[in-house]
Amino acid sequence: MNQKQSKNFYQILASSFGVGFFPYFPGTLASLIVLVPFWFFKTIFSTYSFIFLLVILTIIFLFIVYQAIKNVENKDPKFIIIDEYLGQGYALVFCDENIFQYFLAFLFFRIFDILKPFPINLIDLQKNSFGVIFDDIVAGIFSGIIIYILYEFRISSLFIT
Repeated sequence: MNQKQSKNFYQILASSFGVGFFPYFPGTLASLIVLVPFWFFKTIFSTYSFIFLLVILTIIFLFIVYQAIKNVENKDPKFIIIDEYLGQGYALVFCDENIFQYFLAFLFFRIFDILKPFPINLIDLQKNSFGVIFDDIVAGIFSGIIIYILYEFRISSLFIT
């Protein structure tokens, strides 16, 4: 595989086989797509196994993104969406397999990912594979913490009667 083919291969992987080239809201689409496979994974395996999967995917995705942006000018291209899978995954860590919790995790993750409050905004300034991946991971972790607080302290019962 020559250098151009290699770059194209990693860009295809980073775009999740072209989903990232969808003209409207590819990040939101990616966040939705991953909800179903993560739901099934979480029903079969423990929370620790799920976290282990996310860590392994983080390492793999860091390599893929590094290769995809290695020889391009824009170090945070919009077509890279595999980072959304990670962010959404980290947001789901404390969720039960409950549609309302998944909806909240999706909503909070998208809000944090789009608005990029501190310290996510600082991570996003890193125009490299670390910045591309970890701003979404931190957004997901923040979302997961909110879900945990809502359900641990039964604050969610204020919203559901």
